[in-house]
Amino acid sequence: MTSAIETPPTLTVEGEEDLVAIRFDAVAAYHGQAALAMLAVTFQALRVMLPALSPQRPPRRADLSVLSGHPGPGVRDAFEFVTRAVTRGAYTVDRTLPEARLCPGLDVSYSWRVSMDGRTVGAALRAGVLPDRFFDLVARGAGKNDAERSEFSALKRRIAGDVLAAAPDTLFERL
Repeated sequence: MTSAIETPPTLTVEGEEDLVAIRFDAVAAYHGQAALAMLAVTFQALRVMLPALSPQRPPRRADLSVLSGHPGPGVRDAFEFVTRAVTRGAYTVDRTLPEARLCPGLDVSYSWRVSMDGRTVGAALRAGVLPDRFFDLVARGAGKNDAERSEFSALKRRIAGDVLAAAPDTLFERL
């Protein structure tokens, strides 16, 4: 999956009683491979947003709410695994967010906001992080034939590896 990454990226949140260190490979095991690229992108966005939201200590999971401009399963599962926001009813999708509207013809924003205690931090994916071919395949449904499905699967794995190998701050504009 992400064999180029020797040590999977980790982030930390405060659970009910203790700090919880969450490695990307655990999030990937929870999600599977269907939307691996967006799972990695969202995990890296959380690595940018959570420390900015709570710089003194990891944020308390139960205090976090999420606004996502992207409805996809990789995005949802990354937020759910880390924040439990979906289960707690603290997860909202708003496809009209104006930032990072990177895929022509697709009504989604590649941006997110996480809130806690009246503060909000956001991140918008920078143009160029996801290759044009990714958007081409997304727009076409990427499932028209076996060759296209195979190409898209390999591309998502490559993107996930590249995104996880990058410094999170290089991937996003802060909102």
